[in-house]
Amino acid sequence: MTSVTEGNRTTGIDGSSLEVDWFRDTITVVQLMELSRSTRADIDARTNDLISHLRELLAVDLGADQDDDVMKVYRQAYRKLELSNRPMPATSAYDAFAFMDELATITFALLRIYVAKNEAQTQ
Repeated sequence: MTSVTEGNRTTGIDGSSLEVDWFRDTITVVQLMELSRSTRADIDARTNDLISHLRELLAVDLGADQDDDVMKVYRQAYRKLELSNRPMPATSAYDAFAFMDELATITFALLRIYVAKNEAQTQ
């Protein structure tokens, strides 16, 4: 049984562990956000959380070199993480929100791959 502070820590494919529940919670919060009720500070904060999660997922070997579908998601993630593609302070709230939403989708896709690969290893 996991404690409230510990969360669902999954020891992964390469021995690393990720806070899967924390990642899911962040993605859920983003999916429930509405542009009309979100401040730019909230959008930027959730975007930074997602970037952090995405970097952690990209650091895990998910078999992208053996799976074209995984490699496709990796490419999308790396494109999103490029500094030139990220919102700037002058970027409109709409565009920053859209960026955050796309980042959540990519992060969720990698998280699903991570969880599926970990479940396959434990069986």
